[in-house]
Amino acid sequence: MSTLRLCVIGAGWIGRKHAERIIASDECELAAICDLAPERKAVADELGVCWDCDLTAMLDREQPDGVVIATPNGSHVTIAETCARHSTHLLVEKPIADTIEEALRVNRAAEAAGVQVLVGHHRRHNPLIRETRDVVQGGALGRLVAISAHWMLTKPANYYDVTWRTKRPGGGPMLINLIHELDSLRFICGEIDQVYALASSAVRGFEVEDSLSMTLSFANGVVGSVLASDTAATPWSYEATTGENPHYFHADENCYHFAGTHGALAFPRMDMWQYADEGRRGWQHPMQTTHRHVEGDDPLARQLAHFCRVIRGEETAIAGGRDAARSLAVALAALESMESHQPATVPAIPA
Repeated sequence: MSTLRLCVIGAGWIGRKHAERIIASDECELAAICDLAPERKAVADELGVCWDCDLTAMLDREQPDGVVIATPNGSHVTIAETCARHSTHLLVEKPIADTIEEALRVNRAAEAAGVQVLVGHHRRHNPLIRETRDVVQGGALGRLVAISAHWMLTKPANYYDVTWRTKRPGGGPMLINLIHELDSLRFICGEIDQVYALASSAVRGFEVEDSLSMTLSFANGVVGSVLASDTAATPWSYEATTGENPHYFHADENCYHFAGTHGALAFPRMDMWQYADEGRRGWQHPMQTTHRHVEGDDPLARQLAHFCRVIRGEETAIAGGRDAARSLAVALAALESMESHQPATVPAIPA
């Protein structure tokens, strides 16, 4: 099996994480890093690879099998189109784009060039998320009734020294962070068809929201709620509770709850509640809890291995371009609802 040659475009925090995992992989090698900022050459030098500020020149010289696009959201579409014209497979960081039309442009460019698109909704590769999906979709909870999700933490003040994070269209926790939650809930529970969102920027005072609540309606009749803030001092976020990212303080708490007709699951502790006697159900009867053990693994490394198999034609992208466009559509519907103070219908994305 030949070693795949990959390039990373964008050498910020997440781009560097991708580059490090490529270097550590037995399936691929890091050919080069491309970034417009001259100071990012230091990242390439440290990792021992070529650096370019000219994307086309890098693609012409390296002719990589695939690229990881880890630049700000608004640049994804033009970079993806350029890479597709060079017959290069695409791993695009989430969200796939700022708008649905741009997301569809990425997909059209890839389809025209015959290349694959994988979008960096890396949580789909986390064994905890995969097990939760199996529990919910396998019927262990009975019919799913409702879900509750919390994503509340405090971002340090210097996080917002990067100006685009404070402004539309790409800034704010909805598109930077909560699109992960929405994608995970879609992956586990099914399609979301309506959103009602209320938001506040009272604490930080930015153009973008710092706190919000969302009510979700799923096509299969499930209802859900999401409570979020990037300025709240709590341990109840995916990052803190799962321990997925070592840069976050770890708390032995839950951030999602899934409720069904025959049981409930608390995530990520993976505690399942069910009636002690299934024949005796109701509020007066005791429930018992069992723990589902899940062996942890690095979802970014698993995503990279999956990308290599997608490039080789061995697997279909678990988070393809049109699938990712549906998660973007939910997030954009939430932003629309925040502005209108009315429920927003999630538009359909062509298959």
